[in-house]
Order: sequence, then C-alpha cells, then structure tokens
Amino acid sequence: MEERLSCHPLAGSKTGEYFVSDDGKVKVPAIMFNPEMLKGIRADLASYKWKSSDFLLAAYAKNGTHFMWEVMTMLLNGSADNVTQPKEVVMIDLSPVEKSEEIIPSPRVLNTHYRIDVLPAEFRKGKTVVVVRNPKDACVSMYYHEKNLVSKLGPAFAAQANMSFDDFIQEYMYSKDMPHGSYFDYTEYMWSLRDEPNILLVFYEDLKLKPAEVIQKVNEFMGTNRSPELVQQIAEATDIKKMRKAKEEAKPSKAMMKLGKELQIQEIDTKGMKGLLTHMYRKGEIGDWKNHFTVAQNEAFDAVLAAWKGGKDIPFIY
Repeated sequence: MEERLSCHPLAGSKTGEYFVSDDGKVKVPAIMFNPEMLKGIRADLASYKWKSSDFLLAAYAKNGTHFMWEVMTMLLNGSADNVTQPKEVVMIDLSPVEKSEEIIPSPRVLNTHYRIDVLPAEFRKGKTVVVVRNPKDACVSMYYHEKNLVSKLGPAFAAQANMSFDDFIQEYMYSKDMPHGSYFDYTEYMWSLRDEPNILLVFYEDLKLKPAEVIQKVNEFMGTNRSPELVQQIAEATDIKKMRKAKEEAKPSKAMMKLGKELQIQEIDTKGMKGLLTHMYRKGEIGDWKNHFTVAQNEAFDAVLAAWKGGKDIPFIY
C-alpha cells in the first residue's frame, strides 16, 4: 500500500509520541492531548500489576468498543441496568489505571484502542475480548466521530469538522500515522491472536445480528455464568437506540466531567458533555457505507482490501 502522513493533530509525525512493541518492530502513534497527561499514563501503565479479576476489551476506534463494554460490564454486574459510569473512565489510553479504580473498582472491564503488543506485558496476561468491524462501516463511523466529537477537543482540532469524506477515506486507507495507527495493521495483528486461549474475538456485525448468542459466548468466556434470561435482557438493553436514550437521560458523572476538562473539551458543561456522550452512539448499522462511498471510492477501497492479507483471510460482513 502507498503510505502517507496524516493531517490529524495527534498524528505520530506531529507529536513524535508512540507506543512501541517489545522488539521495537511495531510503533503506533500515541494519543497525546498534552505531554504531562501522556507522561502520567505511560508511567501508570509501566508500573501496573494486572488483577486476575479484571478483563481487557480491545478494539480499533469505532469498531464497537462502547457496545461491548456495556455488555461485559452488565455481565460483571449481573444486571441489565444502564451502566452509569462511561467506559472512558477505565480507558487506559486516557485515564491512569490506578486512579480509575477509585471510581470503578475491580472486577472491571478496562478498554483500549491500542493493539496489545505495544502495551506492557501485564496487559497481555488476562482474558481479553477483541471486537472487529468491517473496514468500510468502521471508516464511515470514524469520519463522523472526527467531525462530531474530536472537533470539540479544542481549537487545534477544529479542522476535523471540515474534513471532506474523500480526504478522510484517503487517510484511512493509506496512513499509518493516524492516532492508534492503521486499521489494517491493527486488525491483521489482532486477528492473528484469535486462537490464543485468553482471547475471544467477536465480530461487531455478529453482535448486532445475533446479540443473545454472542453475549452468551462472552458470558462463558468471562466465566460470569449469567442466566439465559439475563443474557436476553442484556441483549435488549444494549440495543443502540436504548443505549443512546439512556445516555441522553443520564447526568454525566463527575469523573467524566473531570476527564473532559483534562482533555480540554469545548463547551464542557453538563449539557455539552451529555451531547458528546450521546454522539458516541450514532447509527451502529451494518452497510451504512453504501450511503457514503462513491463508485470511485469503493473501487479504491476494494483495491486496498485486495492487496491486504486480512482482506482475503478475515470473513467480514458488509
């Protein structure tokens, strides 16, 4: 694939900050909103000792992280009630793990958009659920995430709101410089781990099409042993329309407001934060890419998929 640098304010070429694998062969642009915040997160990750009662959820951005985090947390809680604390509080990319335990204590579901080979070895020990979504829908979802959410992260990000879909799709296809790196590199590597005993890989589309069946697999993998009745209740409670409505009605937690201030989110009041959290749940549909891709864009994307090993090996649902 032809490679290109990203115009994203958090691109590795702009920040010079990366997470690197143990052998030094893989480096992924770090999420850096400010140097001190990232320094604290790095130190926290390096010193953290994995708790056997915890779980890790790993997914590339806009591949279903919120969806699966709600599912896993409900299974842990033994309840289909709305989860009041947002997943960002226990997102190791943004929040120091030790401090977040004061808000959401173990057992809990930590989550990340980083591929796990660039994380400290402690984070490869526990049971990990990986969610993979087809790249075309993931690309469209990420585009709106940048326009509607990332653009609110201070003046440096304002240009994201005005980026055309054609410009964005070019970056998505050809850049490894974007925050968290390339979707294609990420997905190919995580797919290679699918048979590891501590890994459960789930397709986002299966979670949408047959939620109770997939949630039961997660239930068995986590060892939560919840009843078929609760599994069905969780399947119903995590319908995207219900999750969006729950976020619209809930007051943002103090922890999320504090994190918003640290990230320098604009309009950081209760109404503004509630709007941002609601935007996390856009459509969640399978095949929405067909409403956005032109014929030329689709042909270019298909050429990338044809040249990519994962495009041949991974049974995506489009």
